[in-house]
Amino acid sequence: MYLRAAAILVWIACGATAQTANGVADAVQGWLTERDASGVVAMQSPDGAIQTIDLGLPTARPVELASLSKAITAVCVADLVADRKLRWADPVSLFVPGFDEMTVGDLVTHESGVIEDATQRHMSAWLGDPRHRADAIVTKMRTRKAPQGPQDVHVYSNDNFALLALVIENVTQDTYEAACRARVLDTAGVAAAPSPVSGAFLSWGGWSMTADDYLRFHAHWFDTSDPTRDEPMADLGGGAVYERGMLARSMRGGSNYWHFGALCFPERLNVGSYVVGFFNGWRVVVAYDACVEWEAMVALDAAIVQAIFAAD
Repeated sequence: MYLRAAAILVWIACGATAQTANGVADAVQGWLTERDASGVVAMQSPDGAIQTIDLGLPTARPVELASLSKAITAVCVADLVADRKLRWADPVSLFVPGFDEMTVGDLVTHESGVIEDATQRHMSAWLGDPRHRADAIVTKMRTRKAPQGPQDVHVYSNDNFALLALVIENVTQDTYEAACRARVLDTAGVAAAPSPVSGAFLSWGGWSMTADDYLRFHAHWFDTSDPTRDEPMADLGGGAVYERGMLARSMRGGSNYWHFGALCFPERLNVGSYVVGFFNGWRVVVAYDACVEWEAMVALDAAIVQAIFAAD
């Protein structure tokens, strides 16, 4: 069993809080061990204290966020809407020619009618070259005359968030990276950078930051004490929705927010990530050096849930 080697913050807690934190760390450690993987876990308790634990990956090393990057893009758009720089109902073609049939809100909820994912065919060629390639993906979308499916149906595609990057650049007259760093990351007091390996995927999966900084970003922008939602959302059934790059569910007077990320390129880059914020104030980020199947992701979620609510 891995030794929990280093915490960047001494957990000043007692009783149930310390027990819960230890339970989460043990649960993540056990999950990693079963998969012969290394990782890092960051936790925030309801009192706001943060602990980050090395489970084989150094706490100070930035991790690949993969699809957790989408929340940065979606929050960036939401901030522009709050600033009245654009509206959720604006046609995308108002900012990027050729996409008359979809709105900005449709892109954020993956209900744009885009049913293909050009990124899956091109990302491997861009590994190690961190230049953002959103424009190349949008060119592919134009070539295939996207959208090709019905609006108001949730079909998850990285292409939506590549197109959002160009919307952001048109509205702000700045690069996607600079605009969203200023509006989203600096505001949350966190540091992030395009990954030197996956930075080409920036707006849909190429940001990197430390696990504890992503925890702070998530805590700043996703209020788990509030069950209300003002942004566009896709109904996923069972009370779950997709909004601002996160899955969400109202629960017990608050909200749960969660999302997985994965970048799977055999012998080149195999990583995963997970964030979850619970209505009771606990929040967890996990990053790991393995590419796992969906069933394993569900098992990680279940292990964390069991640890958080063991006393209930």
